[in-house]
Amino acid sequence: MSLSSMLSISASGMSAAATRLEASASNIANAGSSGPLPDGSGATTAYAPVTVKQSDVRGGGVAARIVQAADPYVAVRDPASPDADADGMVAAPDVDMAGGLVNVMTARLSYETSAKTMKVANDMMKTTLDAFG
Repeated sequence: MSLSSMLSISASGMSAAATRLEASASNIANAGSSGPLPDGSGATTAYAPVTVKQSDVRGGGVAARIVQAADPYVAVRDPASPDADADGMVAAPDVDMAGGLVNVMTARLSYETSAKTMKVANDMMKTTLDAFG
């Protein structure tokens, strides 16, 4: 494995960790929001939680993208909400707060690990150049 590929793999890991942190932070920030229940077409203005799909990259590394969660809403009773239907129900984002916080912590650790790997690769490159220079 070349030093440049180590740097590339580490950078992709840092990017994926940042994407996971972004998704978790968005879900946590919007967990208490609500909106109208989805209409017949499934449309609503309520926040839809997101998740991250990761995939391997040929040659090493990882790619991450944000996608909407499979079951984004739960119906909750909130008759005081301006978005409530005739029965007092609104759509609330189905956010797992504990899972979101775990995702934040693991994303931080993943980012930190990738950054350390990048530093080691950089130090190895510097040592190699110093030996020949």
